[in-house]
Amino acid sequence: QVRRIKQVYLHELYDGYILYDIALVELDKPIVCTPSVQLACLPTPTVAVSPVHCYVAGWGDTYAKRIPLKQSGALLIDTQVCNSSDWYGGKIQDYNLCAGYPEGGRSTCQVRSVLQVIQPRHWAYGCARAKNPSVFVSTQYFYNWIMEKMG
Repeated sequence: QVRRIKQVYLHELYDGYILYDIALVELDKPIVCTPSVQLACLPTPTVAVSPVHCYVAGWGDTYAKRIPLKQSGALLIDTQVCNSSDWYGGKIQDYNLCAGYPEGGRSTCQVRSVLQVIQPRHWAYGCARAKNPSVFVSTQYFYNWIMEKMG
């Protein structure tokens, strides 16, 4: 399905780098659900989500053509651990989620996440390095902002 972007809504506090790095895209017409096209659910602020496990999915590098969707399991890492001085040293915000493996070796960056429950964009200091998991923005944290923008 091909859709055009009607409008992009950047978070008002987005710093152009990593702070408040969330946006919504309004399409010119609705998506038609099919067996291979489905909508993702947005967890409300009160829904309990797994504090340990998550899944990411994506198509890898977008330079390649027609690559199959990839998925990977990951561990959600406690924000205090992720924010410790020998990890990210205070750069993790309340709305961030760290996902990967403390020992490194495998990472969500190897999937190059395009769509997942926690957020499509992520950052990290390197890929699959120890104490450097991928950092995502929690859509659950921004639920009210998303609902406000959707009208």
